[in-house]
Amino acid sequence: MALIRLAYASKANFQPRPDSQGVEPHVARILMASRRNNPRQGLVGGLYFGDGFFFQCLEGESDKVHELFNRLRDDERHREVTLLMEEPIKRRSFIDWSMKYVPIDAEVNHLLEQAGMERFNPFVFDGALVQSMIDMLRDGREGLPGTERKSGSFERFGLVLAGAVIVVGALASAAILW
Repeated sequence: MALIRLAYASKANFQPRPDSQGVEPHVARILMASRRNNPRQGLVGGLYFGDGFFFQCLEGESDKVHELFNRLRDDERHREVTLLMEEPIKRRSFIDWSMKYVPIDAEVNHLLEQAGMERFNPFVFDGALVQSMIDMLRDGREGLPGTERKSGSFERFGLVLAGAVIVVGALASAAILW
């Protein structure tokens, strides 16, 4: 089966919390599900979330990537799912990541600055900027604590931490409501 790389953009249907408060809980849940499910399908990729927009790159067998992309279009957490690029590849480039997450950092801000953009908006990316973003996702640092190294055990540790972020955030929200 032929391998492909697909990149898409979408807008969040939720109000993101400030970046200073850590990984957005909706994004953490997406990462946990992706990291649990993607290996079963032979899928890998990278995810970026900033300014209320998602940018995701998926790699794998064509039918599996398209199947996932079609499911993602129906996900209630985002809207305006827009295909930015699709291309055949000889091998996966995110081989150590079932779903890598790169946070907002100086590298992304520099990329945006070079493109003359003040905010992250992948809907206006040209082909070169889409490719630069994929390169940045592949080569950038992982955004969850405990996942600095590209090994399965550290990635699983990152999932535990991401789950802890969700639980702590939910408890804090519940405490505020009381």
